[in-house]
Amino acid sequence: MNRYYGLKAGVVPPQEKEHFKLVRDIAARGIVLLENHGILPLAKGSRIALYGYGARNTVYCGLGAASINCREFVSIEEGLERAGLAVTSGDYLDRYEAIMRQEEDAYYTNIREAGGGDLLKGVLKMYAEPFVPSAQPLITEDDVRRADTETAVFVISRNSGEGADRRYARGDYLLLDAEKENLRILSENFKHLIVLLNVGGVIDTSYIRSLPHLSALVLTGQSGGTTGLAAADVLTGRVTPEGKLTATWAEKYEDYPNAESYGAMNGNLDDEWYTEGIYTGYRYFDSFGITPAYPFGYGMSYTDFRIQTEAVTIKEEQLVTAVTVTNTGSGFSGREVVQLYVSAPGGELEKPYQELKGYAKTKLLQPGEAQKLEITVSLRNLASYSEKDSAWILEPGIYTVRVGNSSRNTRTAAGIKLERKIITEQCKRLFSPGCEMEEFSAKGTSFPRMEEKETLPENIISFERTMETLYHIYDTEGVGAAKGDGSAEDCLAGNCGDSKAALHLKDVVEGHISLDAFVESLSVKEMVSLCVGNTGDAENGGNEGGAIVCAGSGDAPAVNGEIPLSIVPGACDTTRELIESRGIPNLNMADGGSGLRLVPEYEMDENGKVLTSGLLSIHGVDRIIGKDYIQDRKNHRVFDQYTTGLPVAVQLAQTWDRQLCRKCGEIEGKEMRTFGVRLWLAPSMNIHRNPLCGRNFEYYSEDPVVTGECAAAVINGLQSLRGTGATIKHLACNNQEDNRGANNVHVSERALREIYLKGYEIAVKQARPKAMMTSLNLINGIHAANNHDLLTRAARIEWGFDGMVMTDWGTTSQSENHLHKYAASTCAGCIHAGNDLIMPGSMEDIRNLTSSVENGEVNIEELRRCAKRILHTIMSLCIQEAF
Repeated sequence: MNRYYGLKAGVVPPQEKEHFKLVRDIAARGIVLLENHGILPLAKGSRIALYGYGARNTVYCGLGAASINCREFVSIEEGLERAGLAVTSGDYLDRYEAIMRQEEDAYYTNIREAGGGDLLKGVLKMYAEPFVPSAQPLITEDDVRRADTETAVFVISRNSGEGADRRYARGDYLLLDAEKENLRILSENFKHLIVLLNVGGVIDTSYIRSLPHLSALVLTGQSGGTTGLAAADVLTGRVTPEGKLTATWAEKYEDYPNAESYGAMNGNLDDEWYTEGIYTGYRYFDSFGITPAYPFGYGMSYTDFRIQTEAVTIKEEQLVTAVTVTNTGSGFSGREVVQLYVSAPGGELEKPYQELKGYAKTKLLQPGEAQKLEITVSLRNLASYSEKDSAWILEPGIYTVRVGNSSRNTRTAAGIKLERKIITEQCKRLFSPGCEMEEFSAKGTSFPRMEEKETLPENIISFERTMETLYHIYDTEGVGAAKGDGSAEDCLAGNCGDSKAALHLKDVVEGHISLDAFVESLSVKEMVSLCVGNTGDAENGGNEGGAIVCAGSGDAPAVNGEIPLSIVPGACDTTRELIESRGIPNLNMADGGSGLRLVPEYEMDENGKVLTSGLLSIHGVDRIIGKDYIQDRKNHRVFDQYTTGLPVAVQLAQTWDRQLCRKCGEIEGKEMRTFGVRLWLAPSMNIHRNPLCGRNFEYYSEDPVVTGECAAAVINGLQSLRGTGATIKHLACNNQEDNRGANNVHVSERALREIYLKGYEIAVKQARPKAMMTSLNLINGIHAANNHDLLTRAARIEWGFDGMVMTDWGTTSQSENHLHKYAASTCAGCIHAGNDLIMPGSMEDIRNLTSSVENGEVNIEELRRCAKRILHTIMSLCIQEAF
């Protein structure tokens, strides 16, 4: 018997309504006010002329794995009207909407025809060629006259996603000529011009900032179905803006360190050279004296704050900074973010001008109200990685502590004086470069005109107490090993023990046998099946005996004492082959990042078979089909799986609020329980290395501390609910989408450890996620999925990760890689590296992995270790409903 999860079609549960309200508040607090020249907030009842693509065609989320399927999407136009503003430009918006409808219909017709009836082909083409609106009708004198107001609002929207990077081109990073012309017209004909950026990534703002009558510039971002409401809340003053940027917005694209070499910019999609090394984001701009348009950590408010450092002390190897924040304004309450940066002394290693080491956010402060905050940072986190020593080291000199509210607005608070070099963590050399490259050097460059690094702080804290080496990484591979005495030959024959073949996972749960003993009893065929995702092996009799539709908590008991097959339309799962024979439940997992991505509506026939393709979980696929994908709505066999759209990750990070991140995790956990999903394939944690990355909206920041702290808070919120787990991804360097499956990243070990891995390390140590997903790219010539240094030595041994590692989808597929310089990863390489689960799984993977065991390429103990970790994860997430 099968178990399905779903809600009665058309009925909106109270939980969905509650989550929508929560997300509206969270989203508004991630909106960043970039410019305000006295126009905002708008008074209720104000008349505004609204223009731009995003006014009605608001972008709510990026494309791909992090796309969403909400029940309600509120456009910016609707949000402003609900807030009591009068939109006076309806005629123009009607005209624009008609043009966009034609463009979109033509786009989806082309996708449909290119797929030739194969929906998956259509989806892949949609990923590679996302819809980009090309037309924008000019605003006429008649439009201006009919508007009958002094205030115009212009919405600039951009979208991108999985499978394709953005372009340094008009209509993407750059403004369309028509957008520039319309902005010029509005600036010349209206007293006030407000520009809203409905974008998930950085765009060029130079023309916007040059407009003579620009009154406000607001990064409204993309926040699921609540996007229009959240924008209106900030514009009308219902919420005082408090968001801060988590990426540097350059004056011009050429200012980024990898501007000319990134991805398709230099025509080479096979090899990517991280020559900037540790100088990413604000580290580069600050160290090389380049002034950005808007710096990292920047964001305005409707009020003003004073940040006063009260004391900087060292307590038990912790740097503790006490500050007092006062709302010095008179008209608005608000929240402020206090950011702590440290400038480390140069020595053997070159150092960035400064690095963010900690932050704290105030409560809502009323005018005149003050709050004391403490920011605590481990002294170990001030260390830099020495490739020569294979260690994290603190070098002697003065460590300057800076406190402020952006990377370009800080004051020196104190200095820490260190007399000698200290090793804080001894590691093992990993990630040998594929070939030599020359990295950027800031030696001889002038620092920006904020506070000169060379000026010593007034109060110097001597730190002469001996700090012994804190960690030694032992050279062992026995991480999560499953002990066994059966030979590979015996296991291949299915004879891993005389009585063990009949063992059931329930015997482990009830304490009759150990998990090691159970794993030893599994044949190679069973372990291979376990280590390769569901390959459709449950088709035979998969729907015998009818179906259960679970509409509630997701904790339904076993049926007649047996474990039912749990099916979630739009989700993927582990093997279903061992449910009956071994009592191993299948583990359902669903994409996400901006919410739980499931098929919003699915249909079953009279025999309980699902008729709806799981591809319908991908936003826009219904448009490819071009008609209602539900065949029969009359017989009440249609069920809902509408979920809540969260703010995209970068907007959530812009709240700089760990509690709000945790709240989003709790929302996801509750909806996972409702719909029977056990593992959320999120959060995504890659670094904003370049603004053209197609998935930057899905990633938190250019900074690893912000990235790690946000992810840890989300994970802790989600995993606080029983039976729910998070998957951090994509480990590592999935910082571009073009040719992401065969792109070889060349990067130094120091840059890897300090920038691209540090966020994952923080998340693992603070939140213990249940799973981790590897990226599709290579790192210094080795696929991430096959990288033993990355998955076993770094993640498991150094960081202490004890969960399950899975591949990204299709990493072992050879079908496309023959077109590229580098071949696909291998199944045997995954098992060697400690990549436990190969997703989504195919019969080719089954054959290849079995063959690798037969010929001795894969050691039986390696396979057992992977199987054991998968079973441990399944037990921790599924077992309460299975038995």
